[in-house]
Amino acid sequence: MNGDHERWEDATGAYVLGALPDDERAAFEEHLATCAACRAEAEELRVAAQALPLSGPPVLPPPALKARIMAEVEREAELLAGARDTPGPERERPRRRWSWRVPMPAVALACAALLAGVVAGGVLFGGGSDGRRYDMDSTLPQASAELDVTEDGAIIVANKLPMPEAGKVYMVWIQRPGRAPEPTSALFTPRRDGSATASVTGDMEGVATVLVNQEPLGGSTTPTSQPVLVASLAS
Repeated sequence: MNGDHERWEDATGAYVLGALPDDERAAFEEHLATCAACRAEAEELRVAAQALPLSGPPVLPPPALKARIMAEVEREAELLAGARDTPGPERERPRRRWSWRVPMPAVALACAALLAGVVAGGVLFGGGSDGRRYDMDSTLPQASAELDVTEDGAIIVANKLPMPEAGKVYMVWIQRPGRAPEPTSALFTPRRDGSATASVTGDMEGVATVLVNQEPLGGSTTPTSQPVLVASLAS
């Protein structure tokens, strides 16, 4: 992981909300160019931030979504509790903390609101689903993933993904019939428990296949490795 990651790991939320001063924003963007973890977090937070002004009719989310959200809340709470209770040099050495980070109580309240149907179904993930959900074929042992096609893109939710090879990230591609795979801006790395979410923005009209492979940091214009996750959108 980038050696400068520790300095900036709490700045992602402020960056997405446009709350960083100009000089710090420029420095953070330089860090983003070399840190896959922060890029992945920024992409996830950007989707949620863009959804904040939106509203819609109350819709109960599917049970699978509820399970994913609650598992993430519990995981983050355990990590924060462990960090507070762990003694050692890191606890004694002060370092800069960003005040714009969303606190855990706010996260829990937001999740509760979503699960109660206060937030429109699908808004958290950048648009309502158009009713298409696909299981993705995986070449990775134990790994699994689902693809939800939305009104303005698609969402990949994966579980038990291994970390990518050193110097690489997972990258999402889309493919239309008779054409080569097209790169997307969706680059991501899994969390510690192997879970991951990737957002694909843009028109999905005519897309027949969605693929995930490993590419060098920053992505590629053409695939350099075989896909590890594949979803066929053919009806």
